[in-house]
Amino acid sequence: MVSILFTVTLLLGGSISEGDSVRLRQAGVAEFQLGHYLKAEEFIRKAVDAAETTNDASEAALGYSALGEIQHAERQFAEAEQNYRKAISLLGPNAERSHEAAVVWEDLAATLISEARYDDALAAAKEASKLAAKDGTDDPRLDTQILNSFGVIYYRQKKMDKAATALVQAAAIPFTRSHPLDVDPWQILNNLGRVYQFTRQYDKAGDAYRRSLQLAEVRVGGAHPALSVVLVNLGSMYAAAGRYPEAEAAFQKSLNILEHAQRSFDSILMMRTLYGLGKTYLHENDLIRAKDTLSRATEIARRRVLAG
Repeated sequence: MVSILFTVTLLLGGSISEGDSVRLRQAGVAEFQLGHYLKAEEFIRKAVDAAETTNDASEAALGYSALGEIQHAERQFAEAEQNYRKAISLLGPNAERSHEAAVVWEDLAATLISEARYDDALAAAKEASKLAAKDGTDDPRLDTQILNSFGVIYYRQKKMDKAATALVQAAAIPFTRSHPLDVDPWQILNNLGRVYQFTRQYDKAGDAYRRSLQLAEVRVGGAHPALSVVLVNLGSMYAAAGRYPEAEAAFQKSLNILEHAQRSFDSILMMRTLYGLGKTYLHENDLIRAKDTLSRATEIARRRVLAG
């Protein structure tokens, strides 16, 4: 890392050569992996400028793709989409670049999902899948990302059979997370649980959620706020099945994690936890705790509306 940054520092002060864009992009990617988004973006933008100066369209495309990834991580989805499309345009129909193009199309699909543009996302995911099949490169990460995107899109379009098929296939692919935007196996299983819950296959949903929770605890630790995503879904599934004591336990565990969290989290997690717990108290005829808990959820919702 130090040697890369030292090299980049020297580059910024001199003339631009053909290899400069590669070294700048690599430095930016290294910063991105560390979560240093501002520094990563600075290096990547310089990499793009260097590539365009030397008329290196392929390297410019990789730079725009990396820039899109950073902006996606920062939830700047419109900007990410623009840069992904620039990358796709530069890669063009070049067969030698079909794998890189497949990756960018899948990244674009993930961004469009985040914007709830599911028809556009489906078209992008299909293009990614077509290019990946054409290229033939063994890339479990890409295959997993594409299948998960299909699963989420079909779930949102209420095509549950297709969603379940894609997510089961995604969950079966072994891969090691190596990129900030990778979808973890626990997230895939959580998505699969939601599909089963929607179709009222509660035993399958519970199994998927519990496996998701086990993997998440190994991946991020037992006190990470991300666990609340799964716990709230698990609690809502138990409630839908009329298993209120188990629902209460799941929501209580989520609440305990959030109330003692050492890192920031989206307040919607607390709102969903309190709402689910309050509704569970109502089913258990515990009206006092239901009122207090639902009032807390309502106050968070009110603050979110005012802040928006």
